[in-house]
Amino acid sequence: MRVIARRCFEAQIEAVGIYDSWDGLLKSAVRTLGRGDVAGIAQRAGTILRSARSRLFLSPGDPQIAKDALSKHGIDGLVVVGGNGSQTAAAMLAEAGFPVVGVPKTIDNDLVGTDQSVGFQTAVEVAMQALDALRATAESHSRVMVVEVMGRHVGWIAVEAAIAGGADIALIPEHDFTLDEIFERLHTRHEVHKRNYSIVIVAEGAMDSAKKLDVNRGTRDVLGRLRLGGVGTMLAHEIERKLGWDARCTTLGYLQRCAAPIAPDRLLATWLSDKAVDFLLAGQSGVMAGLNGRTVEAMPLKDVVGKLKTVTDDYFRLAKIFG
Repeated sequence: MRVIARRCFEAQIEAVGIYDSWDGLLKSAVRTLGRGDVAGIAQRAGTILRSARSRLFLSPGDPQIAKDALSKHGIDGLVVVGGNGSQTAAAMLAEAGFPVVGVPKTIDNDLVGTDQSVGFQTAVEVAMQALDALRATAESHSRVMVVEVMGRHVGWIAVEAAIAGGADIALIPEHDFTLDEIFERLHTRHEVHKRNYSIVIVAEGAMDSAKKLDVNRGTRDVLGRLRLGGVGTMLAHEIERKLGWDARCTTLGYLQRCAAPIAPDRLLATWLSDKAVDFLLAGQSGVMAGLNGRTVEAMPLKDVVGKLKTVTDDYFRLAKIFG
């Protein structure tokens, strides 16, 4: 918001903020932004424009409805900041003929077309700090600590936090596993290598892939309970039940969204948003500002939406080495 608004001030273009996402647009929650609105917000978590889930863009005529609403408020071009849902709407709006450019912002880091999304590194930092802090109590009390992080469809947060924080086991949606495999790895660590504690990090969607395995009925029932009852909590319960060890779960949940952005995220937001304005002023539309190495490129939204950037086998190998 800060970069886009300041670029507009510099070019003597009116910067307009749409509050509460697409629903706010339809309710005319639109107002001009001044320098005071974006001053001192770089270090704040969240968004000054607020966010909301909207049902707009679910019906065939919705892009035209949005286009008409934007024109009604005298908006000539739009920068859409968000994840898969936001960029899908942006692609539909661009297809309808309205000038729009996307900026990838999602802690899940699951957008293709960009090496990283804004917010991801901060979420990893929060998860890593949790692993560091919980290691002390795990070792002191001879416990298995299970840390549940966000990641319903991809396990980027879990994997990067596992690598940086030295987790002993990382469970993600992209890689299948069974409970018996988890128990065996923990047994080897504790009984063979004589360690008195373990740290397990699990993405919230990890059990969805595990349920698809051809496992026995008892294990399948356990997996069903895990998903319904909270993956981390129920996994800790099953470790206690099966192995007889003291196990606890910490679910980070929305804490991952609440931290002040760390420097890499502030810089990434600056690079991507600056380029997004460049693209829009140059007449480009239907593209997303994506990070490719150390450069920012215009990625066609049609090549971005409807896909997931998943953790590769080679990258997951690093987490397995540390475990």
